[in-house]
Amino acid sequence: MVGEAIKKSCIDRSKHFPKVTEKALIAPLKDLGMDYPGDNLYPNDKDGKNDVSTISYVHTWNAMEKLVVTGKLKEVGVSNFSKSEFETLLRDGSIVPAAHQIECQPWLQRREFTEWLQSKGIYNEIFDSGNNMAKLMNGPALVGIGKKHNKTDAQVALAWGISQGHSVLPKSKTPSRIQANPAGDFKSNAEDMKKIEKIDQKLRFNDRSKSFGYEFYTDLEGKKN
Repeated sequence: MVGEAIKKSCIDRSKHFPKVTEKALIAPLKDLGMDYPGDNLYPNDKDGKNDVSTISYVHTWNAMEKLVVTGKLKEVGVSNFSKSEFETLLRDGSIVPAAHQIECQPWLQRREFTEWLQSKGIYNEIFDSGNNMAKLMNGPALVGIGKKHNKTDAQVALAWGISQGHSVLPKSKTPSRIQANPAGDFKSNAEDMKKIEKIDQKLRFNDRSKSFGYEFYTDLEGKKN
């Protein structure tokens, strides 16, 4: 799908990809003082865990804003922020985040929060947690709607996210499921959406607070205390 999009875009590939791949990788590594990319860009504490005690997300955001001002970036966004963290960012920053990436699915719909973000001009990019929701996917609401539209339960879940005005970021390692994802971009009716609205259970499947050493989502639905 990506390859087809590149072909249709008429991009001159000789000026992209292979010839600049090494440069695009080496430059950021040099700036970070690293020899290779890794999962952990944060300093570690004495126990080997992420040391975030001295890191201010506002200061990091201010640094990202400078990259926009200088033209090095066009847009900047954030992920996994709570509403209070957003309020701090909007108060102490000068640029409104273009997008917010966060877990949001039929069992954790976050209507009030996502609508608040939209009112601020912040675009929602949502993801789910794949296999963790397998049993819920087989519930009567999604399966019933799927049968009516000749869609799978996963495609119905994707359609729900799109209907809310979000960009949906599905995750799968299975080729057949990846190929089936585009079929989730279909129009369902208000009756279908009402059925899905009723299955919101405030269930969060993705919370890395413990492993990351920082409390995420402190004022959002689905927080597990």
